[in-house]
Amino acid sequence: MSQLAEAARESMSLGQTEGLASVMFTDVVASSVIAKTLGDRAWSAKINAHFAAVRRVIEANGGQFVKTLGDGTMSSFASARSAMSAAGKIQRDLANEIAEPRLAVRIGVHTGDVVQSHEDFFGSVVNIAARIAAVAGRGEVLVSDVTRALVGDDPNLKFELLGEFELPGQQGASILHAMNWRS
Repeated sequence: MSQLAEAARESMSLGQTEGLASVMFTDVVASSVIAKTLGDRAWSAKINAHFAAVRRVIEANGGQFVKTLGDGTMSSFASARSAMSAAGKIQRDLANEIAEPRLAVRIGVHTGDVVQSHEDFFGSVVNIAARIAAVAGRGEVLVSDVTRALVGDDPNLKFELLGEFELPGQQGASILHAMNWRS
């Protein structure tokens, strides 16, 4: 047991920190079909341009672009409102894109305590945010009840209560809200 305690102390001294964050996942809808249609070289250029655009939006809204995951991204924000602003901007930018093929993403956001180790984030918040993104539809931004509560009453952000969802790997139902980014 003392070896475990020592390992935990050592990991904290190796750049590991804890704190509250809003974690956002994006996922490109139908990416396999688009990639197959475009071919590997053109798809690589398209998805890398998409990642660069998402990174710019995240960083412009005070977020940290953590990593890409296949055709998706993971980022973190110190503020739930900043995460919502970034999510809305990403969706609006994609909706206004004219270059074909047009990409669409699903976005999921959850807020809670995370562990940051170097440039990556860990914890149940990360897992829940990923699962929220997985249940979102094309062009949707879904957020947890916690994230929605932290946003509070902001006249620039509108939400619709969707109800309870059983998220894979999570005990109990999660209450989800859809953010209306079109307004």
